[in-house]
Amino acid sequence: MKNLYGDFTQEQIAQTKKSLRGSIFFLLLCVDPKTSSEYENVDVNKCFEGLLLKLGGMNDLLMNQPEIVTTMSLLQAALKEFNKLEDFYFHIYRKLILDAGAEIEKLKEGD
Repeated sequence: MKNLYGDFTQEQIAQTKKSLRGSIFFLLLCVDPKTSSEYENVDVNKCFEGLLLKLGGMNDLLMNQPEIVTTMSLLQAALKEFNKLEDFYFHIYRKLILDAGAEIEKLKEGD
């Protein structure tokens, strides 16, 4: 895949997609009532911030694919849901996170 500074191999893109999906699904583990006790020391808001910054930086490098915008929008909506004080609905959060992970799979790995 061509980028601003040369080319990425298909393997590089595939590994990056796998890593991004892992980071996205980590956000699910941290909040899921069944697993959250294992991640009590994780600052979920900072994890979101770091991931959104990373995706923003990758946008140009991955040739401004629309899936990046959709992924970031879904993650922003999940963050907003997570930070609701009284009306947090895990099932909505979970759906947004899973949809964000699915969007990453749609990223093109070649030209």
